[in-house]
Amino acid sequence: MLLLLLLPSMFTCLPQPSLHAPFLISYPTQPLTAHSKVAISRRRAVSFSSAVALLARWPEAAAAAAPPPFSRMASDAARAFEQGKYEECEQLWQAAADAYSSEDLAWANLAVALIINASDDPTMKLGQPPAGRAKERLEAALAAIEKATALGSSDALLLNARGNALGLLLRWSEAREAYASATALSARDFESIPRSNEALTLLQLEQPEQSEKIARNLLRRDPNFVDAQALLATIRWSQRDMGGAAAELSALCDRPTDGQQWCERYSTVDVVLGRWPPRAVATYRDLLMQPSVALIFKNARALPAR
Repeated sequence: MLLLLLLPSMFTCLPQPSLHAPFLISYPTQPLTAHSKVAISRRRAVSFSSAVALLARWPEAAAAAAPPPFSRMASDAARAFEQGKYEECEQLWQAAADAYSSEDLAWANLAVALIINASDDPTMKLGQPPAGRAKERLEAALAAIEKATALGSSDALLLNARGNALGLLLRWSEAREAYASATALSARDFESIPRSNEALTLLQLEQPEQSEKIARNLLRRDPNFVDAQALLATIRWSQRDMGGAAAELSALCDRPTDGQQWCERYSTVDVVLGRWPPRAVATYRDLLMQPSVALIFKNARALPAR
């Protein structure tokens, strides 16, 4: 399982609603029916999506007009996804895209399935260029996104998926642009994911000031996005500001009602592995090794449970 901001790879999410997977992926899930809007998603456990976010968009009018064969193919693909059969899901969306090449839904969901399977490829290594089948899948995902876009699909989920694919290919500048575009189109309940992915990508690009600006804006707009607090600590430590980094982690641990829970989760680098880009992971790992940070987590554990 690889990184990424997310999401989907560029990052995984924990089973709490307040931690979104930015880079490697967090996808909202809704059942697929012939008369409902589709949203296919994957929740990874600690995502450039992210996390990666599984997208699926099918307006009701289009769904009603879709020929039954495509409806069945789409339903079968969604079922495979929900069952965790991602290879089968990819194959089914590929078949649907081949049979109904004018359906943007097929191409968009094919792209997400390709990104997930690429990120799960055992040959994928953090910070190393993908090769073989993983690289082929990521390039095919970008091509599928281009086809979906040409057919009229243009939304935040699709752009976030594009950022995830580009990030996995280590094309960071292009990934940053995709995330920024996704944020601009996002509804309020989704914008934190691409916004976080952009901040992570900017840190990867060694632009900590811009990264911090976005992360602080994210946390101001979405105080429950816990990952942003840890990211701010990481950004401050990337500039060797121990006081600032410690203050952010203390704020994370002091969150009312659930601070101890999040403090414990963020006391190891495992919480960001598979979700954050290489530079952010390395910086957070180094931060956790600092004595003053270890003391923050030790003191939090010593407090009575809230």
